[in-house]
Amino acid sequence: MKSSVFGSMLIVKPLREVFWFYGVIPSSLLWATTLAVYFSGAALTTLLLMFALLIGYTVWIISEIWLCRHNVANQTYGDLASVLTAAWAANTLLLSGFLLLQRLS
Repeated sequence: MKSSVFGSMLIVKPLREVFWFYGVIPSSLLWATTLAVYFSGAALTTLLLMFALLIGYTVWIISEIWLCRHNVANQTYGDLASVLTAAWAANTLLLSGFLLLQRLS
């Protein structure tokens, strides 16, 4: 699995570490930064860059969590992490899209 081009980006750690320390905390900080930039009235290109960074990070972390979801003692936690991450990704895509549409109008 590490022989691919993106092999160096893979996290090989327990799910709890990937979920909390690479997923929830950084995503929340990235969202807070993006919203601060949005509400400060930044230029459209800055907002597009922030939303692209946020969506790119979300795509990367959802794939990491899904790859690590079997690395738990109780499979229920892996399934729960997958569902929560998918919901977070859907929320990120929808909120980003609606905020950009609002800014463009």
